[in-house]
Amino acid sequence: MEDTSFAYSQATTRARARKNNRRGNGRHEPPLLIDLVDRCKADIESNGWITTCLGLVQDALRKTNISCPDVLCLGLGSPSSSREARAQLAFLISSCTILEIAPSDVSVYDPVFTDADKALFQSFGMRCLADTDGKHAVERPTILYMPHCDLKLYENIIGANWSEEQLARIIFIANRFSDYTDNHPQSKLEVESPYLMHLVTHLECHPLPTLENFPSAFNNISVQYVSHPIPPSLVPLSRLFATR
Repeated sequence: MEDTSFAYSQATTRARARKNNRRGNGRHEPPLLIDLVDRCKADIESNGWITTCLGLVQDALRKTNISCPDVLCLGLGSPSSSREARAQLAFLISSCTILEIAPSDVSVYDPVFTDADKALFQSFGMRCLADTDGKHAVERPTILYMPHCDLKLYENIIGANWSEEQLARIIFIANRFSDYTDNHPQSKLEVESPYLMHLVTHLECHPLPTLENFPSAFNNISVQYVSHPIPPSLVPLSRLFATR
């Protein structure tokens, strides 16, 4: 049986041992990155918020008939320089542990990742992807975790997976897509974001609740997936855009 523990406790133990070894030298060392993530993880697990969020994800998995998904995380930001990115990473770790998603099935990419960030992800057993512009076609059922990405990245990932088969096996944990269609002129969307514009009306959308400790890390983030069965109106659209 594949281990889904993310090697989190082992990595934390090693880090704390190194920190304790330095306490006798009289210097005040800054917190280690893994300790900062550990604090965020404790915060988001302390009040039932994560349980409510994962209830939404589990409902989505059930309604889409998805089991044993991979996770593709894009646009997370740098945990070594951003408290919000650390909170979003803590959410990813907690979610995958509870959902029993193995760390080897989690892939991450953001061009802002530092060497320290990449070492942290690898210590958890996650895979760091090479450079990508978001045009990543999923081959297996996948949770696309993309907190606070820009519209172009969302458009690229949707366009790369524009078929009934692929859309049916994706769950987005991302900005609420309808906000873009509500706040941009249709003429602009038709030119710059046609895939997202046409997908929005076929999505079920369930916003994550507000988290007081990290109000900006998860604001506007929603669990979104195509309604099942796949609406017939998506069929002609897929034929249309397949030739673009």
